[in-house]
Amino acid sequence: MRALPYSSWFFGLWLCASPVNAFELNSLEWPPYTGAALPEQGQLSSLLHGALAQQDIPLKIRFLPWNRAVKTALTSPETLGYFPEYQAPDLPCVYSDSLGTSRLGLAHRSSESLDWQQLTDLAPYRIGVVSGYRNTPAFDQSVAHGVLQVEASNSDRTNLLKLLYGRLDLVVIDQAVMQYWLQTSEELGRSAKQLAFSPRLLGELSLHVCFVGGPDAEQARRQLNHALRSFQP
Repeated sequence: MRALPYSSWFFGLWLCASPVNAFELNSLEWPPYTGAALPEQGQLSSLLHGALAQQDIPLKIRFLPWNRAVKTALTSPETLGYFPEYQAPDLPCVYSDSLGTSRLGLAHRSSESLDWQQLTDLAPYRIGVVSGYRNTPAFDQSVAHGVLQVEASNSDRTNLLKLLYGRLDLVVIDQAVMQYWLQTSEELGRSAKQLAFSPRLLGELSLHVCFVGGPDAEQARRQLNHALRSFQP
């Protein structure tokens, strides 16, 4: 008997796998991308809801502090995974196709110019990060090796306020997230012109659903990818 090509065998295996009839994912408050009180729960949540709805798959999103969102996704058997996550080789993830791109960079006070070419140029600065967030691999390695000084807080909004009042020199932040807070926070909005986003990015990182261990992870990834590729908004 002639063997089937690998691609045909793999596709047949997918068809034989039991479909995942409902998705439960963890996320966090990270506007404008995700948030319980945002319209359609945020841009990325809206994309997931819409794509899965066209495949008649219900989606439930639990919004938690980021560290809890990740931990409970790894330990709760009913949770398929969490989002949005950057791709990294050390995470126990089966990644979905890209949901979008994060322009990750540095916020600074407008009155103080920022000219940097490599990460070591940032060594003299006090840099704000959010607890539990990954940044670029190069940035995180520089922190781990003691090259960069960082101070972690619980949110991007808190970091921007610390920057505004001089308690930090720089803040690592997604450009769209910064713009959201400058537009919606009364305290930050009054002083929006005092803060700037550096045109030199730390990186442009794709955003994904991280499906975690368990028999349904790979099947759920395939179903979501199919839904995303077929989605007609």
